[in-house]
Amino acid sequence: MRDGRRVDGGEEEHCFEANSPRRHSTARGASLREVRDGSRRYSTDRSGMCNNFTIPRRHHTVGVVDADMILYANIFPTSGPTAWATPCFLLDDGRPVVAAVNFDPRQVAVTSRNVRVAAHELGHALGFARVQFLKLRMISEVPNVRGISKVSVLSTPKTKAMARQYHNCSTLEGVELEDEGGSETVLSHWRKRNMKDELMTSDVGVGLYSALTLAAFEDMGVYVANYSAAELLWWGNNSGCGLLEKKCLTDGITEYPQLFCNEFDDDEKFFCTYDRLSLGYCRLMRHEEALPQEYRYFADPRVGGDDPCMSRCPYFEAYSNGGCTNGDPSVLPGSVVGPNSRCVKGQDLQFDDEYIGDVCVDTRCGDGTLSVRFLDDDAWHECQAGETVTPPSGPWRGSIVCPQYADVCTAFPNISGYPIPVVDPPLVDDPTSAEGAEGDGGEVPRKRPRRL
Repeated sequence: MRDGRRVDGGEEEHCFEANSPRRHSTARGASLREVRDGSRRYSTDRSGMCNNFTIPRRHHTVGVVDADMILYANIFPTSGPTAWATPCFLLDDGRPVVAAVNFDPRQVAVTSRNVRVAAHELGHALGFARVQFLKLRMISEVPNVRGISKVSVLSTPKTKAMARQYHNCSTLEGVELEDEGGSETVLSHWRKRNMKDELMTSDVGVGLYSALTLAAFEDMGVYVANYSAAELLWWGNNSGCGLLEKKCLTDGITEYPQLFCNEFDDDEKFFCTYDRLSLGYCRLMRHEEALPQEYRYFADPRVGGDDPCMSRCPYFEAYSNGGCTNGDPSVLPGSVVGPNSRCVKGQDLQFDDEYIGDVCVDTRCGDGTLSVRFLDDDAWHECQAGETVTPPSGPWRGSIVCPQYADVCTAFPNISGYPIPVVDPPLVDDPTSAEGAEGDGGEVPRKRPRRL
């Protein structure tokens, strides 16, 4: 990596995006040229953020041979996000051919989550950004959506077709772009409310590289997507049009209880996250002032979610140590933690006289049949979708509700399982699990009050 001058992070953003502090500095009339021998030469004229990097002299004279793109990488502390990236030169067709990326060394460790952050930033460097979307006329506006006067969507052919298939909504006009946060967030990311855990939302989090992002790149007209590399995104999959057209809750009731929630975290009981990979809590709070009309989901106009990029929709957030596959068993009473564990809903479920809510159980899948095994129990219990299973006596009271087979027996392709250039020291979290990228929700409290 080359040394560069310090670049501060600009205004504070409210949706936790890792992005360029000054994307508007991108040079639109590129002074980069391709010569006959296939090399690219770099000029410092109107080079935007790349002027903050030390560029090898050969790049100004001889050029870079057989390069589709030049990416200048730097590590330097910033006052803003963990990382940012920006194109510096665009060809006339909108294709970025020179870009810059910076990582704050104080915030970066060799973890699966930071692999996702790096992939997110490369997405911006390759053109997933407002400047390119507008230049290529990829954005349309749709009026009167969920009480919002208008929303911006990426409405290009492949993206629209992929979104209609993904959501099972034949009238969908495209994929909504973010309209919350600062100037570097808006229109440069998918709307998190509709695409939570996707790589190109403003909050990288799990950061799944879905076919929707691949379709957006292909619609730019300068890339060919390899859809076999796409990861499985579950949020809103096969939801129908209702998830996108209606509010997440009306009078505190939701049509999508696996996604959205309506309970304050007063009882300290556990909830399954939508992907059943973790135990978590409901991100619901009472604000000091009334929320905007379009973000009111309860009788009390001050009650709503705490995440602006979720349109204030309350949802289940995973505890950083609450993973079913890699959590801390000492703070997850009644849960089995292991590679095949998944979260199931509890009904008045108690362990050692403590109401625990939902729980992680060991799972076994085969021939369309799901079986589960509880903590302190050696027996497997067949679990038919929608039916209840009562754990053995002893420390247990109550029952669990059996999930759909596909919800817990689907394999997760994962780009974090691919070779990583630097593996010393080893990854802090599990690179083979999509869950390993989670963990912004805080830890499970060591002492949990019991409900009487």
